[in-house]
Amino acid sequence: MPPNNGEFAMKPNYLHIWPRNTFMMIALPNLDKTFTCTLFMPFEDFEKITTGDKVIEFFQNYFPDAIPLIGVDALKRDYFRLPAQAMVSVKCSPYHIDDKCVLMGDAAHAVVPFYGQGMNAGFEDCIVFDEILDQLNEDVGAVLPEFSKVRVPDDHAIADLAMYNYVEMRAHVNSRWFLFRKHVDTLLHLIMPKTIIPLYTMVTFTRTRYHKAVERWHWQEKVINRGLAFGAAGAACGGVYLLIKHPPNISKIVIPAEQIWSMLLAPQSP
Repeated sequence: MPPNNGEFAMKPNYLHIWPRNTFMMIALPNLDKTFTCTLFMPFEDFEKITTGDKVIEFFQNYFPDAIPLIGVDALKRDYFRLPAQAMVSVKCSPYHIDDKCVLMGDAAHAVVPFYGQGMNAGFEDCIVFDEILDQLNEDVGAVLPEFSKVRVPDDHAIADLAMYNYVEMRAHVNSRWFLFRKHVDTLLHLIMPKTIIPLYTMVTFTRTRYHKAVERWHWQEKVINRGLAFGAAGAACGGVYLLIKHPPNISKIVIPAEQIWSMLLAPQSP
């Protein structure tokens, strides 16, 4: 997506997402004030788009606002520059062979890019390995199995979170309930910052182990959902109680059928 009059075509300090439930397009800003747009979609959908005209038809159906920003000619040309490629997620266990070698980073746990934690997880491998070296007095024979024991659950957890976030980005953000829950989580975090911590905050801004963050997230979801259910039930019971104790005057609320019929049959003034 080229610049518009020398400036970014959209707000630059954001990840722009076009969620379409089963697929999505994202746009990320570059230093030269362009945006890199990436379409994430099942292969069978890519295979249906074989000509430039079909590209434009597809974008008119799903991303019409992006067409003037990218340009019709550029869209027809750039869409076919790179073929659709598979995304890779790697899980293995253990990460070591005796005291001979150990895998770290993408070699051990390549993840899809939707949580932005692939490189961070690799850096954390190094930090954890260094911490275990200190704890076990650099006994490599003990360090390597301990490293596998500690890191495998965390790296598998971030691989699963990355896949989950793809579903969240392309589908869940279209749900009003999901957006409502996000606001509830944010509010509760402001009120109880040490008790309720959003999953993204735990994963991105703390050293909380990935699998521990997932466990805490599931616990928080259960507590908050139950709280909302009890709150809704309490409000409903309170409403019923008030209606019973203070019943409304139905005659003032319900318009008699005869009056409605008279209103319908009354001649209309010119």
